Amino acid sequence: MRKLFPPRTLLLLPPNWLGDVIMAQPAMRALVRCFAGAERLLVFGRPWLTDVLPYLNLGRNAFCHHDRVPYADLAFLFPNSFRSAWLTWRAGVRQRVGYRGQWRAILLTHRLSRRLDLRHDHHRLHYLDMLRQLDITVDEQQVQLVAPAEDAAVAGEMLAQRGLSSDRLLCIAPGAQFGGAKRYPAESYARICELLSRDGWHLVVLGTQTERPIGEAVLQRVSTDRCWNACGRTSLRQALQLVSQCRLLLCNDSGLMHVAAGLGRPTLALFGATDPARTAPSGPKVRVLYRPAPCSPCLQRECKVEGQPCMRNLPVDLVLDACREMLA
Repeated sequence: MRKLFPPRTLLLLPPNWLGDVIMAQPAMRALVRCFAGAERLLVFGRPWLTDVLPYLNLGRNAFCHHDRVPYADLAFLFPNSFRSAWLTWRAGVRQRVGYRGQWRAILLTHRLSRRLDLRHDHHRLHYLDMLRQLDITVDEQQVQLVAPAEDAAVAGEMLAQRGLSSDRLLCIAPGAQFGGAKRYPAESYARICELLSRDGWHLVVLGTQTERPIGEAVLQRVSTDRCWNACGRTSLRQALQLVSQCRLLLCNDSGLMHVAAGLGRPTLALFGATDPARTAPSGPKVRVLYRPAPCSPCLQRECKVEGQPCMRNLPVDLVLDACREMLA
């Protein structure tokens, strides 16, 4: 394979989902260190990347583009799509690095083989293997996010407006964009939240506008006003600010799970339809609960088995005890 020449402008195209962006963070950090002589670092992707970029700890000023791919001397394509290769080729990027597939090999100047199987291997290692095939040094394989210093004050103000305190803050992320099969039942979350609120914890439910009914169901048993259904009421940046200050994030396999873990916040993740071997969060204070059913991991968007047995295998008492242990 041809050797890469040092770029003046380095362009990164992160994956398309929040969780995958976080899992790709160690690889992106290693690229930034490898090409520290580049004068500019650019990131291209979906508009919400602007909110995430300050947390990625890339160690330098980076500019985010989402309207069109900017020109660069060297681009690393983390998405596997034909479109990402086409856009960088059309933008005249001189060196285009990515995995083969999706009929895009002809558009890449450096074509890499898929040596790991995403059906079994961790996605984070899949992204890092791109660098290893190019003999780029990887000093740190774990996700290491950093919250901007001013975000603590912003989160504190949001909470204070609702009579909540970051000292007692628990965040709940009961949704999952991929589909309902990854979601722990709302009625089980509701029982857990009821009991945690009795312990004196302040609860904030995070999610999108479409997940707002789930948030309402999760908080239906909480009898105090020390709670907030923030689903659809925050930007992504505000959600990250709140997560950065929480004492615990209780969640399904989701993007916010990876954020909290990468920030070093205690993270309790409930797995069922997906496999922790592939997408477990990376962080120093992570606990995963996974008791697979015979059909697990199905990797389906919606459960096709009556009673969602993989999640039924995680009773409320088990999850509640794990929360209290992590909060002790």
